[in-house]
Amino acid sequence: CRTAECVVFSLPTQPAIFFEMSPTFMKWPKWPPTWDGRADYLHWWLVVFMTGVGAMKSAGLLRHDLSRCAGVLELAGGLVFLPGWRQMMPKVGLPENSMRLGLWCILAGLGIIISTDKRKSPVCWSQIVCAFELMRSQFGSEAYFTCPLALVAGLLSGFALAGLGIDLKAKVE
Repeated sequence: CRTAECVVFSLPTQPAIFFEMSPTFMKWPKWPPTWDGRADYLHWWLVVFMTGVGAMKSAGLLRHDLSRCAGVLELAGGLVFLPGWRQMMPKVGLPENSMRLGLWCILAGLGIIISTDKRKSPVCWSQIVCAFELMRSQFGSEAYFTCPLALVAGLLSGFALAGLGIDLKAKVE
């Protein structure tokens, strides 16, 4: 039937969820914590911490040189890629690719930060160690060697941005 009277509307049987995580990808960590379960804890820590810090830096709330540039990468890594959203899978492939992209974004953002005077911050270095360990524990030592590349890419980008005078605290004030 091709007339307006014959149009049938069907409703979905389940409500649509805008963001849905892959059920096997990001699991709640087991309690009590164990050394073997560290990857789940590191995964959750980086998602929560880097999303929060990245959002605050992107909004200009944690203002220092290059903070907004680094914040965008940290936010993208922590919010978009690390959780392994099902909606992202057609674009990135496997959930593991999403995790790799998230860790690389976070490390590039942290590389931008260590190109500034904030390189002395133990918080920054602790997040670098967490990201390196998550990559090593999830993908082995072969993938681990991609972490320094992402960090150096961020470091060189930070030097270039600072050289161009982009997102410097002194210019804003």
